[in-house]
Amino acid sequence: MAMSANGGMATKKPQVTVYVADEVNAALDKAAGDERRSRSQMAALLIEEALKARGYLPTDSTEN
Repeated sequence: MAMSANGGMATKKPQVTVYVADEVNAALDKAAGDERRSRSQMAALLIEEALKARGYLPTDSTEN
């Protein structure tokens, strides 16, 4: 896999840019730190969980 200009791994995944309130930004930082994830990984996980909870994505068959 190719390296990006900033030294990270390049990805072919689509990007989404969002603007959030200061409180949401702080909560994202805390959640990411607590779970030892990057901000991007945490945001992607939270978006996926919310879309599943609202019925826009199928839930995994292994989840209860």
